[in-house]
Amino acid sequence: MALNVRRFGQLLGAMTVGAMAEKLGIAARPVSVRDMIAGFGRPLQPDLHLSWLDDLRRPVVHRPDTFDVPVGNAGGVSLEWSDSGKESLRQATAWTLSFRTGNGPVGISRMNFPRNEFPLAFDTAYTWSVEPDNEFGVGPSSPTFMFKTVAAPPKPKPKPPPIPVPPPNLIGISKLSLFNCQIERHTVNVWVRDITGVGPWGQIQVIKSQFNANDQCPFDDNGILADSSAILTKSGEGGGFKCTSGNIYQVSIVDPDRPTCEGQNDPDIGNCVVEDRPSFFKFHNDGSELIVMLENGRLAPFPNP
Repeated sequence: MALNVRRFGQLLGAMTVGAMAEKLGIAARPVSVRDMIAGFGRPLQPDLHLSWLDDLRRPVVHRPDTFDVPVGNAGGVSLEWSDSGKESLRQATAWTLSFRTGNGPVGISRMNFPRNEFPLAFDTAYTWSVEPDNEFGVGPSSPTFMFKTVAAPPKPKPKPPPIPVPPPNLIGISKLSLFNCQIERHTVNVWVRDITGVGPWGQIQVIKSQFNANDQCPFDDNGILADSSAILTKSGEGGGFKCTSGNIYQVSIVDPDRPTCEGQNDPDIGNCVVEDRPSFFKFHNDGSELIVMLENGRLAPFPNP
């Protein structure tokens, strides 16, 4: 009758190597044959690696201690390990996976196959190790390895909204100046762009609230008319925007302190723009000067003092 090693150990029972050694006059630590067989049957240390599919869906295998591991690619990233005792008495029958994200707690997973997938975050370090076991006991754990995922790609800048169409028959002006009488009394940022020349936005002024202590605007505490800020000018005087005669310009007032703006200073973000409709002005060297006042979401003409 065929007798395998496991059955041989069971039949010998308590017969020890120490007893056999005494007959031969050799000192030895008492170890049962069953313990010897169990020792030889315990699983071996597993070999770990990472795997994923590249952009062409080809398998990529990396050592377990690595950087720049991709996130969100086709097939995901797998934690894999091979059994050094496969197809022998030392073959593992179960695995204990220890997995940690950053400085968080260690998660323990019990599984019956040498592979597992985890959702990964960008720019994050992970540590992991695997411990095998079978009916003879627990084998040596793998080393604890670390890998780190790639940094998150930059968010694409949202496309700017289309340029609105200015109204026809605008009257040309030779200078535009502004008072800040916004009811919320916030500091505002003034932006200008050339609609005719399809130019980019440019910030030209930062204007504080011009209310005085008596709730008058735009006056100082002595009741004297405050100074207006130049917005559209012929040569850029007073910090205004240098204009071309005959071109149409859009003026946008941005308030980063609006509750829905989240501190952004951008004329293309509607939640940050104060006016409830676009403000257009046609510049002409022979036109008259115009002073406007920001109030209630509009640029209203300021009456002559």
